[in-house]
Amino acid sequence: MTGKNTFIDMHTHLFTARYLPLHSIFYLFFSKYWLSLGLAVLAVRVTRMSDFSRPATEEPDQDDLIDALLNHDVDQLMRAIAHPVREKIREFQSTPNPSHRDWKDIEELIRALNDIDHDINYSRAGDLPIGVQLVGGDRISDRSAFGDSGTDPDLLDRFMAEAFRVAGQKAAESDFFHEAEHMRSGGLYKPGSDAGFRAAGIPTDQIGSIFQLLEFIVIMTLSERNRFKALKRDFKKNGQPSDPEASLFVGVLLDMHRAFEKLKKPGMLGFLPPYFDFTEQMDRMQLLAAENPNELINFGAVDPFRGGNWKQIVDSGVALGITGYKIYPPLGIRPIDMRGYQTPVASGRSLDKYREKASNPAPYPMAQAKMGDIIRHFSSHNLRLFAHCNPMGFQVEEGYGIYSDPALWKHAMETHNARNLWLFLAHGGGAKEVDWMGWAADNTHFKQTFAYRAIRLVEDFDNVYLGLGHILGIMDPKLKTKIFQRLKSVLMGKRTKNAPHHFRDKVCFGTDWAMPLMVGRTREYLIEFDTFFSDPQISPCAPNFFEGNAKKFLGI
Repeated sequence: MTGKNTFIDMHTHLFTARYLPLHSIFYLFFSKYWLSLGLAVLAVRVTRMSDFSRPATEEPDQDDLIDALLNHDVDQLMRAIAHPVREKIREFQSTPNPSHRDWKDIEELIRALNDIDHDINYSRAGDLPIGVQLVGGDRISDRSAFGDSGTDPDLLDRFMAEAFRVAGQKAAESDFFHEAEHMRSGGLYKPGSDAGFRAAGIPTDQIGSIFQLLEFIVIMTLSERNRFKALKRDFKKNGQPSDPEASLFVGVLLDMHRAFEKLKKPGMLGFLPPYFDFTEQMDRMQLLAAENPNELINFGAVDPFRGGNWKQIVDSGVALGITGYKIYPPLGIRPIDMRGYQTPVASGRSLDKYREKASNPAPYPMAQAKMGDIIRHFSSHNLRLFAHCNPMGFQVEEGYGIYSDPALWKHAMETHNARNLWLFLAHGGGAKEVDWMGWAADNTHFKQTFAYRAIRLVEDFDNVYLGLGHILGIMDPKLKTKIFQRLKSVLMGKRTKNAPHHFRDKVCFGTDWAMPLMVGRTREYLIEFDTFFSDPQISPCAPNFFEGNAKKFLGI
């Protein structure tokens, strides 16, 4: 670039494991109820919480864990889960007269370990339950094979390694896991950082899938303040003085609990809810934003699965000062259930579920009925709506990503007399096989893609904007050239006939941090766009892309 850009990241996530319905999410990963429950309990237990009643300077740092995440150190990531378990057991064993609270804590831990063992069958017939073996005897040491050089694995190391081997393998077989995390199978971790797993007897070819799962979990065990620190450090990793500088981050929440409850089958026990209810989540994120008034804006979320309660949640957020809210169609709702229009889907048997969802009515009529109310309310109250917009993602059921089709937003805004709705299309259509690879599609199919329909939407509607977060094809040699050629042609092309706006005045930068494959590569993603805009033909568009358009959408 000529000169140095500043940028706004319009798409980040600073919530922790205590904000998500992890039990039901893990169930979709593994299809194992007790394994999912046990791992969810462990993840929540080891997740730090920022104490916003105390100054940020007193926050215990998690720098070692941040380093492990940014450097993809698989043994250190495992240590983040296993070491707090080891400490809790050793602390209990060394307490002569445990209190009621001590007993309650250790019983919860024992149940979690036993729940995991129920589905991985680590203990042999006739053995005591694994939790009792670990807590009641002398079978764990002070040190761990994960992170303590030269230490032999003990029972806890071996049990936790096997638990994550089974869970990682189940996740590797799950289309939901890879689509939800926007990632391919076969995660790459730091060479030589797997000594603990190898010592515990885990085959080398299975450690990659363990790493992917650990990365998903461990990034969420950081406290809120340390999450924000990790985000900023990720942009600085291997940085240069000429790199663009962040001027603002937008942190976006997800409200998924009610939709994921739909996974419960007849006869199945219920799923654990998030540790924090949603209004408390918004309150905590606002406290984080208040500590960083010139760096962070917080968006809440709106969920039609809450029935009439969606408005109470939004009103609570507005009272806190939150003016933007995320909505997530892949949970199972369309912007509008208009049967006269059907989203086009690429050919191939692997996409049958998407074609089926595109041709059938929305599956949850009661939730769907709230969409018109939400759109009219947001339009009339000048609130910002932030919508997932690519055909995959965190789908509660395969194929629900098709409900993110930008054309459905067009019909919804027109039907509900809400043409002035402030709407942000996250991912900008993406580059997925469902719609002929979106931004990377060939000329023959481009007009059938989400990307094309998203471009038309931002051109035709005054307050609709588009983000290019987590389009990781720009770091794939096979897709990069196609995506950037398409983006350049749209930026340089003439405004569509009769359209009141040009795409270049509506497109924004974003990352979707901390989704896996973005962690540790955030600066790389930024620099790809910075290098792209160094082209003299499009460099005049850079200030608006990196910052100016986002300011218009945010009203700042």
